[in-house]
Amino acid sequence: MKIKFNKKLDKEVYMDFYNLVFNGADFGKKIRDDHPNINKENYIQYIDDFYKLNKKELEATLKDTELCFNEIKNTLFFELKDYFRKDYSDKDYTCYLSIFNCNPRYLDTKSFQVYFKRSHNMRKEVIAHELTHFAFYDFCYEFDIKDGKILWELSEIFNVIFLNIPAMQKTIGSEEFLFYPDLRDKLEIVKEIWKKEKNPVNFIKKSIEYIKIKNKEIREKSNT
Repeated sequence: MKIKFNKKLDKEVYMDFYNLVFNGADFGKKIRDDHPNINKENYIQYIDDFYKLNKKELEATLKDTELCFNEIKNTLFFELKDYFRKDYSDKDYTCYLSIFNCNPRYLDTKSFQVYFKRSHNMRKEVIAHELTHFAFYDFCYEFDIKDGKILWELSEIFNVIFLNIPAMQKTIGSEEFLFYPDLRDKLEIVKEIWKKEKNPVNFIKKSIEYIKIKNKEIREKSNT
């Protein structure tokens, strides 16, 4: 996995996230809390200046993030292979350190961002989280499982289950929590499906059906 800086991407991320609230997560507030003086008029210069002023810290964090990946990669790829029966360690992944705490991923390029101010263990968590997403989607697409937002919801719930298994917890050193509050009501039932369905295809298909039913109930309730 390559670990890099990408100022151009940070500028794009700012414009995509500066006012975004999604599934109960307020990304705009995260940006404002960390960078109260940034705005749409000055963000290009602000980001350029931030990189210059914080060059030493950024470079030190990049080196430490390389250690983060080295500490988790063997266990992570072993556990992914053990579950999905496929080796995901040979893919071309890219991790970009970011000055914003948004941590987006890009499935088409297998790239993602990690907020540079996160602690060592929390950067390990983000790396494991995103690489697990890539494996999950690769596996689903291989079996032609493509359900848009529902598959995204399941991918977030799956990460909470998978990254909290004992081997991953011991390696990461940080508990995996559900980031999006709006998905909490679905987590416990999907956990029960996970316990009963050891076959990943069956687990994914049954979980998708449950989430479809749950989402329909939520829509009907909101319309009454």
